Amino acid sequence: MPVLARSKVVIEEPCLRTPTVSFEYKGPNPQEIYKKIKKLIPVVFKIDEHEIEERNFLWDRSSSEEKFRTTFNFIKEFDQENYAEINIHLEGKARPSKDFGKEGEAKVTVDAKVRTEYPHETLTQRIIFGIYRRMLGGVHAKRRAEYRKRCSELVSTFCEELKSFLNILLGG
Repeated sequence: MPVLARSKVVIEEPCLRTPTVSFEYKGPNPQEIYKKIKKLIPVVFKIDEHEIEERNFLWDRSSSEEKFRTTFNFIKEFDQENYAEINIHLEGKARPSKDFGKEGEAKVTVDAKVRTEYPHETLTQRIIFGIYRRMLGGVHAKRRAEYRKRCSELVSTFCEELKSFLNILLGG
């Protein structure tokens, strides 16, 4: 859980080699990706489904081409000060199809960063943080590197599971 403090030190680093990971899907029933993402997040990231926040949700069925868009945002905690913030953006459209019910395309984009937060409100907290950084900075840098690697592995697992599902949708 992020540190609840009026004043805090925040160290933020991306956990992916590139700012985002994205892939596109063209084929039958792209709207099913939404349901699969909602099921995969709790399983892969080991969080409660109620911890997932959906932002920018749009599902427009006003025309023959159904358009959908949302961003899943959630926190994966590692310890008291360290957590990953992950955003999974889904955007796509589907139209009626004689063969599949619906067909269309979708794009999934994932970005993730690891954050470390320390309360920094009182003089005592500032002194402790200063001592901690001088004496154990290298140890904590290694721990943050481990968390970045773990975050990257979780995102990779999520993407591979979703791509595997998409191959099933394609029928291959």
